[in-house]
Amino acid sequence: MYDVLFLDRMHGEKVLAKDLAHDDACAFARAESQRRGVGRMFLAGSELTTTGEIVVIVESTRRAA
Repeated sequence: MYDVLFLDRMHGEKVLAKDLAHDDACAFARAESQRRGVGRMFLAGSELTTTGEIVVIVESTRRAA
């Protein structure tokens, strides 16, 4: 399962969608990044960064506290 986040330097992290299947997360992130006019990344297994504005896909378990 994957979450889709919006990251920006001014406001930090905002969850846009939670617990989506892989293909659904990709489609949602693609549409949201186009709507916002920003880039997108698939960060499963990568460290989160906050460089600029970006829509990212992360594994849902990475966000569990």
